[in-house]
Amino acid sequence: MFSRISKVKSLLSDTVSFCSTMQIGDTSYIDGYALALAVQKKSETFGAVDIQFRDYDIFKRPIYIPRLYEPVNTIFSNPNPFIHVGNIDIIGISSSSVVGVGNVGHIRMESRVKHIRQVPKQAEDTSIEDSTEDSTNNA
Repeated sequence: MFSRISKVKSLLSDTVSFCSTMQIGDTSYIDGYALALAVQKKSETFGAVDIQFRDYDIFKRPIYIPRLYEPVNTIFSNPNPFIHVGNIDIIGISSSSVVGVGNVGHIRMESRVKHIRQVPKQAEDTSIEDSTEDSTNNA
């Protein structure tokens, strides 16, 4: 199926995490799936947090993949069998992402993140000064 050869001079990545893929060369199928709960808590002490993915609808909903009904006609011509890449410098690849050099038959990636902020309510100062009084008119 594939007829290209990938040549990469150098590839530097500081981080590859959370169901991400760094692929050099051909592959038939890449499937990445990442779920994350990000909890921000303002507290003097930190204890165990009892939070489950099943508690949030975002993780239960089916993924919507739109269907393409238009015909797609493609013609490929690969007179040079090499994919030449110089230097690649990446800070980070995260949360179901792909960096690929080469041919890929099919890629499906999904990432769902729920951000939770647990900040205690503070008593607000509700005093409002009446600025409509004219302090210069003291008759």
